[in-house]
Amino acid sequence: MNHEPDENQSGEGLEQDMGEERFTDAAGPALRRYIIADMRALAAFLERHPELPISAYTSVEITYFPLTDDDSVATGEVAEVGARLHRIPTWDGEHYVVEHGVGAARYRAVAIPERVRARYRSWLTGTGHPRPD
Repeated sequence: MNHEPDENQSGEGLEQDMGEERFTDAAGPALRRYIIADMRALAAFLERHPELPISAYTSVEITYFPLTDDDSVATGEVAEVGARLHRIPTWDGEHYVVEHGVGAARYRAVAIPERVRARYRSWLTGTGHPRPD
């Protein structure tokens, strides 16, 4: 099985090499190929098993979250992804987001400001839930 990514026919202008060294939590080339191969394998499995239901409301999402406590670095990474996608990031509530969608699937880069993450951690503590980080 070929594990090399296919050309993205619906993402014209998207650079092949995302320059993962410029992003704080980007998978390296080997892990990236592995993840993409897993997605293809799941799609092939579903194609071979039409008896398995898929909801009319199904969606598939790949989300990249910058791994940094510096809000300017995080929003800068989302802006860089936006530049590579030729899209302008926007605020979606309290998240800074840019995305590329293809039907029921989409790729998103999302920066969550530290103040929002701190408020969430505080809420988790007050509810007795364990902190996810």
